[in-house]
Amino acid sequence: MKSKNIYSLPFEKNTIFIAGSDPTVHYSHWKHAVDFLIDFNVPIVAPMDGVIWNVKDDSNEGGDDDKYIDWKYQNLITIKHQNDEYSQYVHLAHKSSLVKIGDKIKRGDLIAKGIGMVGCTTAPHLHMMVFFVKDKVKDDYKSLEIKFDKKIKIIRKTDEYNKELSKPKYKTLKELGEKYHSE
Repeated sequence: MKSKNIYSLPFEKNTIFIAGSDPTVHYSHWKHAVDFLIDFNVPIVAPMDGVIWNVKDDSNEGGDDDKYIDWKYQNLITIKHQNDEYSQYVHLAHKSSLVKIGDKIKRGDLIAKGIGMVGCTTAPHLHMMVFFVKDKVKDDYKSLEIKFDKKIKIIRKTDEYNKELSKPKYKTLKELGEKYHSE
């Protein structure tokens, strides 16, 4: 099921990024999530108007150990939009949030200073998901395929991802990924 809303990218238009969605990681509730491989110093912006619904940015720990899946390690911002859709941004840097719960925001407003190696991750990236809540009491939600306002290539296979990452324009992103994946 696709989102009803149309979202912009959650960073400035000249940002160098690679978008991926690995089906071995993104399944069930996260089925349509997109991981944007970006540099640490890229500010995160609201992809459309909404109200800040949730903010957590007190963690400074992360890595590829399963223990980092736990909620206490996640740094995120969730925005409620029209049509009862929510967008969420995970792996934000420690204390990087620029918004608080209840803030009204417009498309393009800064919401976080950047990403970090926080939560369960093997490389610096921004995890974006759009969803609707099926049952608030049971904390049950459904991931939606994100409709973006511009065409983006979302890579779903490791070999395609590595091929894209080998292009010269992604040199810095490749080096970041290799640095953190090998630690």
